Amino acid sequence: MSKGTYYSRACYKVMGFQQMSEEFTRKLVINGKSQSTHQNYVRQMSKLALYYGRTPLEIDNDELEEYLYYLIQRDTDALSSYKHLVYGLRKLYQLFGKDELVLSLPKIDRPNKLPVVLSSVEIKQLLNAPVLIREKIMFGLTYDTGIRISELVSLQLRDIDLDRLVIHVRQPKNKRDRYVPMSTHAARGIKKHLTINRPKVYLFENLNRPGMPISKTRVRFLLKEALKMTGIKKPVSVHTLRHTYATHQLESGQNIMVLKELLGHSNIQTTLIYLHIAQTDYEKRKGCLDILYPAVNV
Repeated sequence: MSKGTYYSRACYKVMGFQQMSEEFTRKLVINGKSQSTHQNYVRQMSKLALYYGRTPLEIDNDELEEYLYYLIQRDTDALSSYKHLVYGLRKLYQLFGKDELVLSLPKIDRPNKLPVVLSSVEIKQLLNAPVLIREKIMFGLTYDTGIRISELVSLQLRDIDLDRLVIHVRQPKNKRDRYVPMSTHAARGIKKHLTINRPKVYLFENLNRPGMPISKTRVRFLLKEALKMTGIKKPVSVHTLRHTYATHQLESGQNIMVLKELLGHSNIQTTLIYLHIAQTDYEKRKGCLDILYPAVNV
């Protein structure tokens, strides 16, 4: 985390926080948690530590309940902050051998919302928006293969097989490597990107630090800038391209179990959500008024 973050402020202002957080992060690494998980947990614990001026291990149950109540009342990012703090505190107590009954944390229900999905027209608008070939390929490959943003920035040149038209996704979220097919369009674009930009190690590199991967923050910024040049009004993130990939795959006739493996899901229930979005057997599906009345041109 960079200077000026909640973490750096907590390390400076709260005695013992830096030592606790570094030990906590080491334990998380040993337990196989991803870097993004470390950062999310520690970020929320930093806010808690700054709020009370003490480390989370020194805050009593009543104070934690008061802070959780304050957090859930906020309008912006409340659920996300609440979730990461709750999960982080559970893990902190477990790893530091603290009696979990001391802190009774509520169960967090997942919001029952369907993901945003772009249409084919909107995807074309988005891919036509960037001027630079690197950004076109970056977003095009994400949509073409459905990989996560963490997997995108981690792609190395050795992971791209342009002859077999596959990419090798190494150690993703569930720690299971997988191969994902890509289109000839994506392969052609990658070849052009390699010729023009000449990355050294990673497919998409930090322009100021050759050999180092582009950051997720930078990818999100570039997507935001590209969206400004389109007429797309939907709330779109990099993950929206993954949702769109999954939905379009099903609509093109892909098997749900094959899609599960392509997405790298460990649980089929995660993949099944796309059945509620995809317009499969589209010709057979129609509104009830189309059944009741003869078809008319709109």
